[in-house]
Amino acid sequence: MGRDKLKRNLQFKPLCKTFITKECTSDETIHLLHEELEALYLMDSRELYQADAAEQMNVSRATFARILKSARQKMTMMLITGSNLQVEDTKEDYVVLIPSDKKDILAIGKPDAPFLFFYHVEGNTLLKKFILDNPVSLSVRPGQVLPLLCSQEHVNFLISLSIGEGLKSALISKGVYSIVTSSFEEDELFSIVTNKEKKNTTNEN
Repeated sequence: MGRDKLKRNLQFKPLCKTFITKECTSDETIHLLHEELEALYLMDSRELYQADAAEQMNVSRATFARILKSARQKMTMMLITGSNLQVEDTKEDYVVLIPSDKKDILAIGKPDAPFLFFYHVEGNTLLKKFILDNPVSLSVRPGQVLPLLCSQEHVNFLISLSIGEGLKSALISKGVYSIVTSSFEEDELFSIVTNKEKKNTTNEN
């Protein structure tokens, strides 16, 4: 009797899930599993050692190597054949970070605001909320500390009044999507993914 498959630890939240080439018309679609995308993210974006990436995904090193090989083969076939690519998304929860100018109530601020509000959301449920003092100071820039903090807290979205290009690039390398808005209410947490998906669809059309 075979062993039960260990549950993969998936932190990356894919938003762009369908890729169709403009120059080629193809009836073939390659399906990239969520665990395969996670392996690519850990190895090629975060540049982790394979052993560390395997541990983070809660799989053996041999299993991780197999997942990564499959992911790279699929990406290669997409580029060579012009096939469409469909990314699976099995991660139902996500973590949101919002800098706040106030501690007792969310008042969305810039990345150097004095407080950081963290929200762990699943569907229409707030699983967890906590507040930290922002380590950003006059001598430390947001890009030096926030990407690492986001990685440690498994953040998927950072929402702020403004986000510089340097910080935005550093965040995306950690798998964190940036959202710039002039106002934000806590009840909007449950529609972040839906709104981002709609925006991506609109941009494609």
